[in-house]
Amino acid sequence: MRFCSSSPVRQRCVWLVLAVGMFGIGSPVLGGSNLPLDDSMSEVSISVAEQATGREFIRSARSRFRFVDDPLVLDVLRQIGARLSSTLAGDTEILTFHLIENSQLNAFAGPGGHIGVFTGLITATESEAELASVIAHELAHVTQRHLPRMIERAQQRQIPATAGMIAAILLGGQAGAATMAVTNAAAISDQLSYTRAFEREADALGLKILNAAGYDPEAMARFLQRLAQSSRFQDAEIPEYFRTHPLSSSRIAEMEGRTVKYPSVVDEASPNFLHAQARITAIYGDDAERAIEQFRHRITSDTGAASRAARYGLALAALKTGEFEVAIEQAHRLWESDPDDPFYVVGLAESYQGRGDISTALGVLAADYPVDADDPVLSSYYADALIKAGKPAKAKPVIRAGLRAAPHSIVLFRLLARAEGELGRLAESFQALAETHYLSGDLGLALEKLELAVKHTGNSAYLKASIAARQAEIQQELDDQKG
Repeated sequence: MRFCSSSPVRQRCVWLVLAVGMFGIGSPVLGGSNLPLDDSMSEVSISVAEQATGREFIRSARSRFRFVDDPLVLDVLRQIGARLSSTLAGDTEILTFHLIENSQLNAFAGPGGHIGVFTGLITATESEAELASVIAHELAHVTQRHLPRMIERAQQRQIPATAGMIAAILLGGQAGAATMAVTNAAAISDQLSYTRAFEREADALGLKILNAAGYDPEAMARFLQRLAQSSRFQDAEIPEYFRTHPLSSSRIAEMEGRTVKYPSVVDEASPNFLHAQARITAIYGDDAERAIEQFRHRITSDTGAASRAARYGLALAALKTGEFEVAIEQAHRLWESDPDDPFYVVGLAESYQGRGDISTALGVLAADYPVDADDPVLSSYYADALIKAGKPAKAKPVIRAGLRAAPHSIVLFRLLARAEGELGRLAESFQALAETHYLSGDLGLALEKLELAVKHTGNSAYLKASIAARQAEIQQELDDQKG
């Protein structure tokens, strides 16, 4: 399996994939080191070359994983990321947060400021603060420039084991273990020792970031303790070598020792987090029937926002299993209690759509849209419903309004491509589709779509010039990336 294609980028990608394998929550390379901690360094600094590598990384990651482009849950994840990154100096605007549909408890800090979180991690956390503690840890990896430092270390040590380690991480299981068996053990040991130091640095600075953002500093140690006591490490999917490096008690003890230096914060329930978590469990979980049972129990056993989130999850899980009347009943109860809550507006509309009642779904979305016309989240769901209702012309201004607020939204550009296509405006459709590929890091495919757009411009000189200008911009970026 080739993770990266072009050779100038491939060497960089070898290390960035290694970072994904070692920096994640599931990483077993934890423990002590004599490398000095630099927890005072909290600035985001990413070079142009690293940004190019980051684009290639995301393109490759999207080819291997299913990314969740659900505006509601992405918005919650990015709000948490923004709250944490607001405590950092430097170019924090470049940080990008991604959600990956995967049951593993994992997160990663990729190159170019790309932070990835797996859905399994979100469903395993018990509070927003616990999730924030993981993201803070990954942000620390970015500010500490661990990936560039690892590359420099490899160059100094002339480590020959990279290819074997990458293969083991990518293949996993028996194939991964077999690859590790023939890899230079001394080289692996050297690199793991260096990476343990990175984990300690990220723990220290991550805690500092967490506290500065106003989250409960005890959440990080609490989450690690629960992981250590559970059996949810997905052991069967971890290469054999890494199974011999479990989450160490010394790391947890060190974390607890640092925590006492910070003032205590009440870890209050976050309604948005609870509803996003319920949405992920219901829609992206593997067992909707089991989820329904759990949500029914929690509606009565929990109180306040937690109980409402459970009812919301029940509605979505029922929708997934085709129990449309149950979904509508539960979603409607929530919507009546708070008709302006985006989770409830979208949930009710989705329930009606599931039953095939698109006109009622549109009515629910339209009632809230004038209030939040500049909200890219609501715009996404409203535009999607309009297109499904055969009203692409009405969807376009909704999409454009959303793009003004979120000019880098893959979801909105994908919707724009659909709307333009259904209107027979193929040049504009391919233009929008090109932007979705560009934002996904696939510059080559973006150029291919622009080439197709050119063929459908007709006599429009303006459209031709617009496409040509965008082609030149992307081609320049592609040339820089290959260089």
